[in-house]
Amino acid sequence: MAYLKNMLNKIIIHQQLFILSLLGFIFLNTLIPADLVNPDYLIWTALFLVSSIGVSHGALDGKLIWYGINKNIQRFTLFIFYLLFVLSGWMLWISFPVIGLTLLLIMAVFHFGNADLRFLKLADINIKLSWGFTMTFLPILFKKDIVLSIFYNLINTKISETLIVIIYCILILSIVRIYWFFVTNFLNSKEKSVWYEDKNILLLSEFTLLILLSYLVHPFIWFAIYFCGLHGLRSLIDSKFMWRIDLKWIMIFTLPVLIFIYFTHGKYWNSDNYSIIFPILGALTIAHMSLPTLINHIKKLAYD
Repeated sequence: MAYLKNMLNKIIIHQQLFILSLLGFIFLNTLIPADLVNPDYLIWTALFLVSSIGVSHGALDGKLIWYGINKNIQRFTLFIFYLLFVLSGWMLWISFPVIGLTLLLIMAVFHFGNADLRFLKLADINIKLSWGFTMTFLPILFKKDIVLSIFYNLINTKISETLIVIIYCILILSIVRIYWFFVTNFLNSKEKSVWYEDKNILLLSEFTLLILLSYLVHPFIWFAIYFCGLHGLRSLIDSKFMWRIDLKWIMIFTLPVLIFIYFTHGKYWNSDNYSIIFPILGALTIAHMSLPTLINHIKKLAYD
């Protein structure tokens, strides 16, 4: 009970800081003329953030492997399976990019919704799916042409207008569903807390500012801010992250990603090929989401 209370306090502090950061970023974005900022530098920065801070919460998979299994031979076996899942995900992208992108988007809907709202007891599967769908597809609401261009660069295939209309409809319904859920929760809540510590108000503020931000900035910059600032850091809090102990796991798992991106695409960098990060995220996400199941299977085999 004490742990849950401590984690909720950390999440509330994170929400407050994230909201203040969003307000500051939006203010600067409207204050500084667009022609004074090189868009390539912004996207480079976003790519670095996604590849480091964003990937870092998945980098703690090494910690889960080490402490989730007792025997070294089982740890080694689990790590090999983990790498095979990453390699399989990467090969899927290379061989069948349409399937790879589709799988990544579906996994993102489930993963973002479950991870971002895990601390919210009243959030059922429907609200989590609505949140996950919104965080996955929100940039398409205001920057459709740019998002479709990113998708085309990834899969070399045009997305049908019918599918875009379906995504739009589900997205609008998801946004309405989220607002209705948090507003009614706030009005019906029996908890007495000041407004700047109320989780419903904080989540509504985060949500509203992210929608506004998606209107103002490039989709990849929006994704970097959400993926690193909200999703990544909240997942680190949920995993009881401690700098001194866990930094080594981040270094072990994150540095290879940065080195891979640099040597495969660093020499040919321009503002159109940053999408290399998505196949990497897709491969890592398959392994990341499969890890709890892998750990359970390894433990079960050990007891059989």
